[in-house]
Amino acid sequence: MKKLLFICPYPEKVAAGQRLKFEPHFSMLKEAGYEVTMNSFMSNTLWKVASKKGHFIQKIYWTLVGLARRIMLIPKLGRYDCVYIFMNVFPFGPPILEKIYLNCSKKVIFDIEDDLLSEESGSINWLAALLKSKNKTKYLIQNSHKIIASSPDLAKKCIHVSGKNNVHFIPPTLESLRFIPRKDSNLDKKIVIGWTGTFSSRPFLDQIIPALELLSKERNFTLMVIGNFEMKNKNLDLKVVQWNADEEINQLHNFDIGLYPLPNSNWVSGKSGLKALQYMAMSIPPVCTAVGNVINFIDDDKNGILIYNQEDWLHNLRLLIDDVEKRERIGRNARIKFMQDFSQEAIFEKYLDIISE
Repeated sequence: MKKLLFICPYPEKVAAGQRLKFEPHFSMLKEAGYEVTMNSFMSNTLWKVASKKGHFIQKIYWTLVGLARRIMLIPKLGRYDCVYIFMNVFPFGPPILEKIYLNCSKKVIFDIEDDLLSEESGSINWLAALLKSKNKTKYLIQNSHKIIASSPDLAKKCIHVSGKNNVHFIPPTLESLRFIPRKDSNLDKKIVIGWTGTFSSRPFLDQIIPALELLSKERNFTLMVIGNFEMKNKNLDLKVVQWNADEEINQLHNFDIGLYPLPNSNWVSGKSGLKALQYMAMSIPPVCTAVGNVINFIDDDKNGILIYNQEDWLHNLRLLIDDVEKRERIGRNARIKFMQDFSQEAIFEKYLDIISE
């Protein structure tokens, strides 16, 4: 039995970049004859406090624990037929551990989510962003046997950096039996415009709060935010729900419209469109900034709405609030698109080809 080692920043089943990409394929890889081991840098304790202010001693302690675990893993790397590195080995500093891992591994696949070669947009932790190095990303791109990119644009950039024909674009993956369609709109209830994300992506939501405040003066709706942070706004009918893995599907089923705002920057060109695909899988019409990978799979006004400026947010959200048939038509088409191109069954063979090659 061949052995796979997944080196990940976050614990299993908590971070969208992992649980909506390669984690859904673990069971199918096992069925295909692979022994799968996952090693996370972050402990569950660090994950819980990372988004909160303060807790400096805990953050430093558990970061050092994560570093120690990475170092202790080095003698074991040669036991695995393939080491799959998602994002990095250690998030800070130069690519010291990355070099050691590549030298000690038989084969390395590097999975890059977001354009780590560009300046990060909207980071709420300026110190962490400052300590991160693009050099380790470049090193992994140049020296890994295979690279998996989260968008076609990012794949092109990786090819430019690596100078090799070893870069593959693989879309996100959602489990179709878990992310099931929501029921049709209840005409008697208040419209819910929703957004889901973590503390790191909250700045993107903040960018459209002024537009939502203006909209609330014209239309009656609830803004539901599913995340791992607290939020208040006296100008909106705001409902904040703490993300919960067991309740995630029921939480998202409250949405009548799904928001996916992003800044227009080079960093965003690597965004795979995970939030949009979550909405699409559940027949929730996605309303997305027209940047990143969403422009490759959303057909405007057919299976989603593409936004080009602040005025577009107001105009299109007005139309969707007022027209239930439009919402349901776009939602149905979105689910069809998801099943065709992004379901677990549609994506698994892409991973298997690269891993088994």
